[in-house]
Amino acid sequence: MKSTLVASLLAIATSTALAQYTNQTAPFNLVVLSKNETYNGTTLLACHEGAGIEGLCLTSTLTGTGLTGSTFNFNTSTYGQYNLNPAIGEQGYLTYLLRGGNFNESEAFSLYYSATSNVALPLFEGTQGTLVAFDEHNLLNIQGYVDDRLPPPYNGTFTAYYRWYACQTYFTGYTYTTLAWVTGKYHPQNPTCEKVKVKRVFI
Repeated sequence: MKSTLVASLLAIATSTALAQYTNQTAPFNLVVLSKNETYNGTTLLACHEGAGIEGLCLTSTLTGTGLTGSTFNFNTSTYGQYNLNPAIGEQGYLTYLLRGGNFNESEAFSLYYSATSNVALPLFEGTQGTLVAFDEHNLLNIQGYVDDRLPPPYNGTFTAYYRWYACQTYFTGYTYTTLAWVTGKYHPQNPTCEKVKVKRVFI
């Protein structure tokens, strides 16, 4: 009985939280900034990584002509963010509209973690997502207030992190050069990874 009640409350809390992120920006592209000439200026494309699953591929690394980046939106909460720092941006959900033959589904950006790697793979799948933000320069970041490099790990102040890389990645049979996120302060263990920044450019 108790476990059923707890599960129900968690489900209600989750659905309520998702329903609050209804303030949506105008559509935009995501542009990669890099010292690598092949990557610099390329746009990110929502590329197929499985049934109803999209990664973020760099268009300059894909075969074919005329490839352009996908269109994305950013949803923030109707209630705003606690302790908002405008310089690093309000947190919300990066979304992509997957269009099928008889459906349109808004998917949220989330990070897929592997227990054997410090490189996480950004994916669009379903409605559960990872909170991200765009700073005053429209650069994509992920924020946190826990820093376990020094005790105590809790510092109570949101800090923006920009741990984006372009890497050759593998997921469910698909190998691409995609955007990736490195967990922690150290270099990615994937030797193909190169540091990049990701900028929002409104259409």
